[in-house]
Amino acid sequence: MKFLDLLDRFASLLFAVVKWVCIVLASALFIIVVAAVVARYGFGQAVSWTEEVPRYLLVWISFLAAAVGVLNRDHVGFDVLFNALPRPVRRVLGVTLSALILMFGWIVFRYGITFVQDFGDDLMETIPFTNNWYYPAMPVCGFLIMVFAFKLIVDEIVRPEAAAITGTSVD
Repeated sequence: MKFLDLLDRFASLLFAVVKWVCIVLASALFIIVVAAVVARYGFGQAVSWTEEVPRYLLVWISFLAAAVGVLNRDHVGFDVLFNALPRPVRRVLGVTLSALILMFGWIVFRYGITFVQDFGDDLMETIPFTNNWYYPAMPVCGFLIMVFAFKLIVDEIVRPEAAAITGTSVD
């Protein structure tokens, strides 16, 4: 039970951190876009980096939110069909689907590292910084997907009452 408690705490901590990071990034994105609109239409001055930075913030927000969606099972699914299956079949299918998601996370993680290594030193278009600060969204997201999918697999195997994917909405 100690491993399960540790896994739960680790996943909960990651979830909370990612949620707050997304809130901060979304707030920054909003402030930058509003400032860009005010600068352009209020003062007639367009600021060049206000188009590029929000785009990169949105990349981070999207990747992080996608990872959190794995833990919450918020992604597209066929709940009605899935919930119509017998519970033992749902459990096996749930573990299988979570294992496929974990493998997808590994691919995003592994090739995200390669992507950062190959293209991270390129310069951004409008500001004199390298792309090393936003390309890591891929491997970070891949890692989070792997952790969250692993937690779902463990929950489905060890704690079927947790209803990681067994469908509590239609039973």
